[in-house]
This record gives sequence, structure tokens and C-alpha cells, in this order.
Amino acid sequence: MYMREVDDPVIIQYIILFTLTKANRKVTHSQLTCLTLDACNINFTNFQIALDNLVQIDYIKKLTNELDEKMPIYQLTEKGEQANGFFEHSIPIYIREQIEEHIEPYFEQERLKKSVKAKLAPINDREYNVECALYESISPLMEMTFYAGPRDVAAQMIRTFKSKPDVVYKKILNALLDETHENEK
Repeated sequence: MYMREVDDPVIIQYIILFTLTKANRKVTHSQLTCLTLDACNINFTNFQIALDNLVQIDYIKKLTNELDEKMPIYQLTEKGEQANGFFEHSIPIYIREQIEEHIEPYFEQERLKKSVKAKLAPINDREYNVECALYESISPLMEMTFYAGPRDVAAQMIRTFKSKPDVVYKKILNALLDETHENEK
């Protein structure tokens, strides 16, 4: 992260436009804040003022989030894209590079968080199930419930599934396919 505080309101606006251009998608306020503030040292109030100004001058469109009305979604307008093309090089290269390097891993991490779900489901005071799900986009690849017994075993199953969902998925798939192929012989 660039340590010196960026406090020039115009540069902050350019940084926001650049971030939205590189994200190349609609982003929530939270995502835009993380993408921008994690890559450069900008005071949140200055960031918010710059963002509001960009919405006012129609460089960015503020949309209502259907899932959470309190969390707006932002999208670059055509006017904002043109402005970014013109002003992008006014942003110091070390800030642009930080943002570019941060965007792809950020969205990949967000995608993974949404694609892997595991939760504890109590049966009674001493027994638990673990509900695991793996998604590709919004389509389920796997949804299963496992009996875990005690809470500590259930917690370990959740940790394992969340840390290695691809390994668990492959092993279950292989087990299912091996069984199928054995019956064909």
C-alpha cells in the first residue's frame, strides 16, 4: 500500500474512476471502498466526498442493490469511461499498479467466499450435522449434509471443507464414480 496519504480531491476522483474501469463490473460500496482504500492511503471522508461528486457529475451511476438496499452499487458511465481514459495517466504509476495488482485477487477471493458454504446444524444438545455446499456462480455443484456427532468434530469438518473444498469435492466425486464404474464391470 502507498503509505503517503492521497489528499488531492481531484486525484482521488481519478483513482475511483480508474478502480471502476479496472474492475470492469458493477461494484458495491463496500467493494469499491476496499479496492480503493486497501491499495492507497485515502481518508474515508475524502473518498466519500469524491465518490459523491462523481455521481453528481454523472461519471458514476449509483444503483439500488436488490439484495441490500442500504448497500448501493456503483457503475461507471460512458462519460466516466471517457474521463478515465483522459485522466488515467494523472494518477502516479505506483498507485495504478497497486490497484491493478489488487483487483483480480480481491474478486477471486470474493468469488471463493460465495462459492463455498459450510455451517453447523444442531440435531440436539450433543449432536450436530454439517451442511456443506459448493457453487459455481449460482449453480450448485454439490450440496450435502453429514452427520458429525460432537461439536468439535463438526467444527473440524467445516474448517476442512472451507480450506480444501476442491479436494473434498474431487474425493466425493471419485468415490461416486468409482462405485458407478465397479457396478458396470
